[in-house]
Amino acid sequence: MTSAEREARVGARLRLDVWLRIVAVLIAPLTVIAPLTFSGCGEASRGAPGPTMPVAGPPGSAREGASPRPPESPRSRSSEIAPRPPLPAVFESLREEALALAAALRQRHPDAPEPIDLAGTMHDRFGNLAAATSLWEAWLANHPGSAEAHLRLGKYAREKGEETRAIEHLEQAFNARPDLPGAQILLGESLANVGRADDAIAVLARDLPATAGNPNRLTLLGHARLQHGDFAGAKADFERALAIDPASAHTLYGLSIASGRLGETEAAQRYRADFATRKAESLVRDRANAPARLDDMPALLEAMAGWYAIAGRIDRARGDTAAAERDWLRALDFAPGQRAARTALVDLYRRQGRDGEARGLLERAGATVQPLGSAGRD
Repeated sequence: MTSAEREARVGARLRLDVWLRIVAVLIAPLTVIAPLTFSGCGEASRGAPGPTMPVAGPPGSAREGASPRPPESPRSRSSEIAPRPPLPAVFESLREEALALAAALRQRHPDAPEPIDLAGTMHDRFGNLAAATSLWEAWLANHPGSAEAHLRLGKYAREKGEETRAIEHLEQAFNARPDLPGAQILLGESLANVGRADDAIAVLARDLPATAGNPNRLTLLGHARLQHGDFAGAKADFERALAIDPASAHTLYGLSIASGRLGETEAAQRYRADFATRKAESLVRDRANAPARLDDMPALLEAMAGWYAIAGRIDRARGDTAAAERDWLRALDFAPGQRAARTALVDLYRRQGRDGEARGLLERAGATVQPLGSAGRD
């Protein structure tokens, strides 16, 4: 055998090995992904399936509980829902599909901030903070004073370590909309990080409806009071936070410091021991839940399902039910157990009088089938 033939055979084996690894990665998540559940988190961590900006409900949704709503017009699936392509096999193809989804949403709803938020989340997940920042800068140029844009630009500046610039954006977001999810906590933390304890306390001490019982706000407030020298006030904040989240290592650490400064030696030692235990546990969890690599296909398949579910909510809220259906069906391609997409589809089908398709979705998911006249139409 010549050297050229040997090299060709080795190259073929390597290509086959790469292909088999890709197939194995794709098969595994489709068999083990658990159904997603709804979350009430106000600020998604990096790499989460979707953005945190709330999506408005469909037109008239605020009145649904008060008066019956007639079913939406039935539509023929065969005439409107085109066959969907197979799942992407490699990272580059998946990224292209994700960004194409975001671009299509922006084209359908050019005046809505939610598609920009989704596109920025995708760029962030793919490790391109510059592209995410550029999207929101362009939006801000066309929509001066946008609280959503300032919040996102502040968040991205924090991730790049630009605290001063982050504070500039976050202050504008918080002043315009104090109730915007994440604005109060991110601004308070940034102010504390640069030593502006008084300003941090002024922001974090506001009991807003969305964060009144948020242990992260109370813990950050306690640390800001420590900086300010108000040890009794800090201890009170930490105790309130610990009553809500007894496992918080950050809170226990603050309590150990505040108690020590107040001369409560035994309490300080007890909190310090609890802190050491909780910190060790949190390190184990952090390692287990470490952010996925940018090209981690199983994690990205689940993220894609979440992004398509969000896209469906955006389309439905803007009145495009056909596009919403396509989005939710594609979400189920990526994660057959995706509860948000399945629930939304069942609701849509029932409103359109497509009870058989709604029942089929529930049966395939193994869900309990409710009487079709008891939900979805009131």
